Amino acid sequence: MNQMTDLTKNNHRPMLRVSGLTHTVSLETDTLTILQGVNLEINRGESVAIVGRSGSGKTTLLGLLAGLDTPSEGTVELDGAEISSLTEDERAKLRARRVGFVFQSFQLLPALSALENVMLPLELAGIEAPHQRARDLLERVGLGERLNHTPRQLSGGEQQRVAIARAFASEPSILFADEPTGNLDNRTGQSVSDLLMDLNREQGATLVMVTHDERLAARCNRTFHIEAGVLSEPDAARELAD
Repeated sequence: MNQMTDLTKNNHRPMLRVSGLTHTVSLETDTLTILQGVNLEINRGESVAIVGRSGSGKTTLLGLLAGLDTPSEGTVELDGAEISSLTEDERAKLRARRVGFVFQSFQLLPALSALENVMLPLELAGIEAPHQRARDLLERVGLGERLNHTPRQLSGGEQQRVAIARAFASEPSILFADEPTGNLDNRTGQSVSDLLMDLNREQGATLVMVTHDERLAARCNRTFHIEAGVLSEPDAARELAD
């Protein structure tokens, strides 16, 4: 099979395929089921929201999709690699090459400037000209005048903008966002949402986020609901009924 055929197959393969995903936690006297029989396919370039109440299992699901944890049962295939069967080191290498993250709590290194926070993953990945790329991204997110400020010198919205710049810096194939507007007021959250969606379209990355924000979810191509560890896609169910 030639290289062009391989490339064509890769472009038609889903970015994320999940089958029979179940996750349980053993307690002293019982077993707690957090996720139950989750099946999911997400195409390349799609934006997908997973909506659910606190305790519904959505953050656990996101961690499993990103390879931060392994399921009790089932498989997760990310960009053609079955990450549920990889070692922890192999999953870490895969994430470094293909995955970006945006967290509710920003997860910036407090001793580093905005510029250094964005440069760090670029340097670790051995990407050329990390300083210029980090500067360009921070200017793109409106922080060109705040390059040398540390996180505690930035507002919550500014910190999340740094986190978004960092997430997109290595041009990931897929970006996972965990409540990206959860710690922000409505106006700042709207601005951050605009930025996240704009950068996602510009770079063509697949976007998967968990959120309480129904307005943010409505901006995605597809929305899933999770309740008591069971995932469903209401729009798809309605289409079948029609």
